[in-house]
Amino acid sequence: MLALTATTAASAASAATETIGVSIPTLDNPFWVRAVDFAKHAASDLGINLIVVGAANQEQKQLNDVQSLLSRGVDALVVTPQSTASAPGLIRLADRAGKPIVVVDRYPGFPATNQQAPYVAFIGPDDVRAGDSIATFLINHGATKLVAIGGTPGSSVAEGRQKGLMEAIAANSNVKLVQYVGAGETETNGYQTMENFLSAHPAGTIDGVWCYNDALCIGAFNAVRQSGRSKQVLLGGMDLTPQALDLIDKHTNFIFSTGGHWLQLGFGVMIAYDKLHGHQPLQTDIRLPLLGVDSKNFQQFKHEYIDNPPPFNVKDYTITNNPATKSQVFPLQVK
Repeated sequence: MLALTATTAASAASAATETIGVSIPTLDNPFWVRAVDFAKHAASDLGINLIVVGAANQEQKQLNDVQSLLSRGVDALVVTPQSTASAPGLIRLADRAGKPIVVVDRYPGFPATNQQAPYVAFIGPDDVRAGDSIATFLINHGATKLVAIGGTPGSSVAEGRQKGLMEAIAANSNVKLVQYVGAGETETNGYQTMENFLSAHPAGTIDGVWCYNDALCIGAFNAVRQSGRSKQVLLGGMDLTPQALDLIDKHTNFIFSTGGHWLQLGFGVMIAYDKLHGHQPLQTDIRLPLLGVDSKNFQQFKHEYIDNPPPFNVKDYTITNNPATKSQVFPLQVK
């Protein structure tokens, strides 16, 4: 009778629905809204519960949020740290609680396999490749005198994208970087920086604007338009935000954006799910190659990634459901 009771209890435990807690920097940014939507899609397909909290871009709030998620009894965590500095503390909280944690988007500064702050895996965009692709697209469309509006100085993400920019320029001897400014991440930052560029560099001295993200590029686009120099300057950014995609679709001088990495949050959920089912990640450091979108492939991209869930089966990319899978992430491409 005792053995039967134990077996029944074990079966009930195995049948219990798992809960994964997700902590991200903000719930207000269009990029993160889209990321949460896909994470919920992945969780639904896998039959797990998801609790999502936003840190309002505050390190202390995120720390409190993660403590709260652990107190609520989540089985695993998927976290995008507010900063590299705050990442170790978040990881150690999970480690002390004996809960697996997957880190998304912002590299914590150290590998997963370490004794001080171990985590399951990191997954984020290939920032160097992304920075290169923005510059290369502008160059291939005639820009040879570039200004660049970078992200927050000192950020590993900003440094990676800047490195890609410099690699693209180094590969094209006829291209000059006129000026680079690390401005931050907001539309206001982009607008103000572009106004300064336009004042410092008269017509004919710049013909391309490389942007760390789409928010900066929207600000820069507005400044260029107000200056009357839209026909002289091409712009490209990153994140595939709705406003940027709208400008690309309308064939403005905002001609390119790269991204798709909002899927990384859902991929993190998938990797955490596999870990809960006893499967180590196929990779502990995943850098996603991204989708590039221009006016030529916009409609197909919109159909496959915006109007509908991505054209891939979530379960096919989990070891738990498909032991033969070679990847725990979708190939980011327009079919």
